[in-house]
Amino acid sequence: MWVSRPAKYATAIVAAHLLVNITHGLAHRELRVGLDPTDSIFVIVVVLVSPLLAMALVWATKKRIGLILLSLSMFGSLLFGFYHHFLVASPDHVRLQPASAWGNAFVLTAYGLLITEAVGAYVGIHLLWIAREISSKAAKT
Repeated sequence: MWVSRPAKYATAIVAAHLLVNITHGLAHRELRVGLDPTDSIFVIVVVLVSPLLAMALVWATKKRIGLILLSLSMFGSLLFGFYHHFLVASPDHVRLQPASAWGNAFVLTAYGLLITEAVGAYVGIHLLWIAREISSKAAKT
């Protein structure tokens, strides 16, 4: 069975992002770093569910919508995580984590999320750009 390049890339980045998120969530729980209800809803909808939905759409016949959702959810996640983990002084900031195994896991996964979200946003935008170029070339012929 032939699998499209967008589906492979979307799956790889979403899977990596999910694994890092699971570990980061465990560190949150073990360190008792809670989120307020609004932030929790954002994390569930934008950070966790939207990339998975985007991946499913890329595998289905809705590749363009899937790539748009992938790009937007990863960029939104990137901004959210950068703000909470690196900018604002709160229990969620990387510099306020204890020197322990879970503190280290929290910090490493915060950086891992930053990387996977930046790569995910780039991959989505890049694949949309390529699809647009292919469509415009096909329309000219």
